[in-house]
Amino acid sequence: MFLSPLADRWIAVRNTTNPSPNTVAARQRDLTVIAEHLADLLDRQRPVDTEGEPVSALEVLSIDDLDRPNLEDAFAGYAAGHAPSSTRRVMSTWRQFCLWLIRESHMDANPLDLIDGPRRGTWQPKPLHASDLEAVAHAVQTEDPTSRHPWPARDEALFALFVTGGLRATEAINAQLGDLDLDSDPARLRVVGKGGKPRTVTLPPETAAVLRHYLAERTAAHGTPAAKDPLIVRTDGRACTRSAVDHLVRGWFRRAGRTPPPGALAHSLRHTYATLLIDNGASLPEVQRLLGHADLSTTQAYIGVTGKGLEEAALANPARYLLRPPQPAGSR
Repeated sequence: MFLSPLADRWIAVRNTTNPSPNTVAARQRDLTVIAEHLADLLDRQRPVDTEGEPVSALEVLSIDDLDRPNLEDAFAGYAAGHAPSSTRRVMSTWRQFCLWLIRESHMDANPLDLIDGPRRGTWQPKPLHASDLEAVAHAVQTEDPTSRHPWPARDEALFALFVTGGLRATEAINAQLGDLDLDSDPARLRVVGKGGKPRTVTLPPETAAVLRHYLAERTAAHGTPAAKDPLIVRTDGRACTRSAVDHLVRGWFRRAGRTPPPGALAHSLRHTYATLLIDNGASLPEVQRLLGHADLSTTQAYIGVTGKGLEEAALANPARYLLRPPQPAGSR
């Protein structure tokens, strides 16, 4: 039996848990990319479709092709051009797919159990230093001379959501106007995070003011938006894409004369948000809820980058005074 219908069935089964569109797309992409490596290794010819494009490699592979040596070579080929984290994610997808094939009696054993993936390194957040954050903020508030259609008010609104709301880029892109409540005190924004988990983000008055300014300009340019319309839009009124947001954020860093942390653009602003919270006394469980982390261990990674704040908190412990030697009678 060819893998394509089985892959479609497995994805349909996993979709019953209502995953995010990004998760659904990632699963399909993970299955396809390894299938392409495997088809090339086995020299399987892929016919073209009606548009002249090769059909999915899943359509020319069968269950019998999924043995340990074949998959091991396919994963090795993928790993040669990708980060360890990407390889681990792809292997996880295939491990889950093979487990389902076993439950459906298509396989006897999981070949992924015999294949070692890259070791997981220590994850380190990438927050900005205070001077870098100030430089980027100034660039955001300044009209981009190289842009054909600059919109500083929109840029400042997006920047504010990152640095005072801790939003992921996809959360900012997917937020709808009806998710924003500027009439509450303080203002609030409902977002949907990883795994389709909703959370409510509290926004300070300064961010509320920035959003009101942006929305006023947007209404003047594009008319009154509906509640279902995206909160952040491009200059032509269309919804933002991830590549559009990355382009904006990359421009902020460029105009600020700063280099973004490796592998992080908008996410570095989210990391900065979390670091500032901890430095100013927020507890890890509080930051976990604000960021929408499923696991507290993810939030704990910020401890390693907030040394100054933690040192000050430790030195503020009043029990330290109990350790001081008693003063002689009559002394001050």
